[in-house]
Amino acid sequence: MFAKKWFCFLIILCIGTVLSSCDKPGMPYPDGVLGNGDIEALVLNEGLINTNAGAISVIYKDGKVVVDAFQDVNHRPMGDVAQSITMINGKYFVAMNNSKKIEIINPVTFKSEGTILYTQAGYPRQIVPISPTEAVVSDLNRQLVRVRTVPPYGKPLEYISIPRWVEYLVVAENKVFGMTQGGLYVFDADNIKKDYARIIKEVYNEEYTKTCQMLIDKEGMIWGLMYQKRSGVVTGITLKRVDPKREKVVESHTLPIGDPNSQTPGEIIGYINYNRTDIDPTGTWIYFNVKTRSAEANAKGEKEQQSVYRMNVDSGEFEHYYDLPEVGMMYGFAVSPEGDVYLCDCLDYTAQRGYIRHYLKDGSKVSHKVGVYPGQVYFPGNQR
Repeated sequence: MFAKKWFCFLIILCIGTVLSSCDKPGMPYPDGVLGNGDIEALVLNEGLINTNAGAISVIYKDGKVVVDAFQDVNHRPMGDVAQSITMINGKYFVAMNNSKKIEIINPVTFKSEGTILYTQAGYPRQIVPISPTEAVVSDLNRQLVRVRTVPPYGKPLEYISIPRWVEYLVVAENKVFGMTQGGLYVFDADNIKKDYARIIKEVYNEEYTKTCQMLIDKEGMIWGLMYQKRSGVVTGITLKRVDPKREKVVESHTLPIGDPNSQTPGEIIGYINYNRTDIDPTGTWIYFNVKTRSAEANAKGEKEQQSVYRMNVDSGEFEHYYDLPEVGMMYGFAVSPEGDVYLCDCLDYTAQRGYIRHYLKDGSKVSHKVGVYPGQVYFPGNQR
């Protein structure tokens, strides 16, 4: 009798598990977790600090999710605080901030193909290639770190001290550009030295815009987002265009913020703490989020919401793109090659698994449960 009851309990448990989860169990395909090109997006999850919970989640076009592809394949954690994922030489390079290392991962099988371990203090953040065999890594420790991007990977090649810490980097015209609060630093890619650095003071980040990545448009120009201020009050969102050859600002466009007390639905009433930016695959449209007045009150009784605006790099004209009702502070933001908006929702930031909120162009929304603290969405099909 006991055995029969136990068997029934197991059957009920298994049925409940299937009904309550769309997660794919580890390794659903013998040739690798990506399968036959049916992937929608990858999500890089930071994971709670000091828990080795950094993970790559795979979202499939059928809605199913592999929560931690690296763990499933390699049978070990990827590391502590996954900061960024970059495709270089056909491999994923993942910066692990608190683990002080970079994991090199096969994009089809998700097997680890190498690890670059720091040999001195550092906190790797973003990685950009500077040649066919090397890349440079931004670091919170006021340094840039040069690494190999072909085997043997080994340890970092060089630690380069710089005056300020840099988060986001871009490479253009064989130069490395790094945004700081003091301005946009410029280094020659083949001679990255503190003594040879230049600075473009008109382009800089602030506390609330430090999460905005720099973008490169179809003409190879660099764009940075800042807030326009008058007497310490933010009055608009400004996008500045930098010519990397001349190392100077050549255009500036501002979207003004209206009356914060306006009751007109759709009115821009403020800026977002920790704004986000993205650009479409053609390099024509720059996306960012603002605060607008909503037509209906949310659960807190507030008539405000986040909305996505975009700017055309040819004309400098702004236009409303999408409303994001009931969205608070997002942890990550991306626009897919098809034009869908993806948000990283960490819920209440208590180390529980978060969600990707996928806003389709037809106005519908789909949610995918992923890892802890999702921070970056990566589209393998977007090779720009």
